[in-house]
Amino acid sequence: MKILKKTGILLAILLLATTVLGLFLGKQQYLIENKVDRPVKKVFQLFTNHDRLSEWLSEVKSFEVIIETPEKIGSEYKLMVDNDGNMVELIEKLSNYKENKLIEIEYKSGWMHKYNHYSFSESEKGTKIVARYTIEGTNPLAKSLFLLFTKSFQKIDATNLERFKVFAEKQAIYSEPTNELEVVN
Repeated sequence: MKILKKTGILLAILLLATTVLGLFLGKQQYLIENKVDRPVKKVFQLFTNHDRLSEWLSEVKSFEVIIETPEKIGSEYKLMVDNDGNMVELIEKLSNYKENKLIEIEYKSGWMHKYNHYSFSESEKGTKIVARYTIEGTNPLAKSLFLLFTKSFQKIDATNLERFKVFAEKQAIYSEPTNELEVVN
């Protein structure tokens, strides 16, 4: 009986400590970088092509436009995502967009707000993608849970960027025609 009582007290202390930490450390942030052996323009076009999203994010089961603005900023979309057999609705909103340079996305779903900032730049072999992620819970319990599962989110996002890299590098590169004549000896 003493063992059960001590175990219960220990679990209560751990839960309380995690909840308190979650309140003070509400946002979890991490950075992931990846290089894609394709030109920036092609990488950005593939990354922002909603019609091909499920080719590298197989968990996305549907993608629906809610609002789409000509300048992209403020556009909203609804995604249905398979999370280990449970369908989860994500609302995606573009908060910043500069063609071939950056895209910032805010996701909302239940207890979670997630902010993804992707920047695209030329690298020696193609494109460098720098992804900054911020995730936060909308209540103290969620904040505590996300504190404990940050490494899991980081692993998922790293896997998704790697899957994008593989997808993008499978795509053919077409060179644009020029008006210059090539002299062949």
